[in-house]
Amino acid sequence: MIHKLHKHATILQRRMGQPATLRRMRALRHPVMDVVLDSLEAAPRTEQPPARQAAFDRCEAYRAELLGNHETVDYTVFNLSETATVSSVCQQASSPPTWARFLYLLADGLAAERVLEMGTNLGVSGSYLLEALKQRPGATLTTMDGVPKYVAISGRQFARITSPDQFEIIEGNYDHTFPRLLERQPDFDLLFIDGNHRHDPTLQYFHGLLPTVRRPSVWVFDDINWTPGMVKAWDTIRNHPAVTYSIDLWKLGIVIVDDSEPVGERHFGLHLAY
Repeated sequence: MIHKLHKHATILQRRMGQPATLRRMRALRHPVMDVVLDSLEAAPRTEQPPARQAAFDRCEAYRAELLGNHETVDYTVFNLSETATVSSVCQQASSPPTWARFLYLLADGLAAERVLEMGTNLGVSGSYLLEALKQRPGATLTTMDGVPKYVAISGRQFARITSPDQFEIIEGNYDHTFPRLLERQPDFDLLFIDGNHRHDPTLQYFHGLLPTVRRPSVWVFDDINWTPGMVKAWDTIRNHPAVTYSIDLWKLGIVIVDDSEPVGERHFGLHLAY
């Protein structure tokens, strides 16, 4: 209850001060920050340019398919006996439309070439990312998940969007697959960290990927206020010397990593959606 009260009080405060905060952020005249803000402002709009709206509609049609899919998902790969239906997983764990549109807009606005998603799930957010990337033949999505059923379902969906040379799904426990990913010296420029939402793994992913990412790069962390451990991890990440600016959206945290020196404020709080 206390956590919920704090959440709503924080969001109310941010909404009241948001116009002034946006003016200060725009005054930075930082090109990557401007793309992030453009994406945040465009994501909730009900009217979108025709090509973009068509992409969004295709992604939401896929979400509707998942919501009608009652196949069983098991988690024996993690030595768990519990099961779930595809429909229930989609309802509970897939990125909501506004947040998914934000990811599309980021990938599109940044002209991202190398995108990483940690946490494929059923491929909803990945579909939005691929819809943006498929416009640039050399752009690629690397996405990771440990649940075989998720990987199979997502793989079929991604193949409907674009050719296989634009995406790679890495299947397996992150304890094994993440070190192998780092061995490839990946040069990602957009990263969506949405898996294993715990303090130590989150910092491991950040510190492991940081040396090889492109400058500038934009990192999006999900559920930064989900647990005290994630709050602590987010605080460590946003204050890292490599981070030029950070944006706390309560649900998501965004950091910009580049070689420029921050001007004025480094950390900002905004609200996009619940």
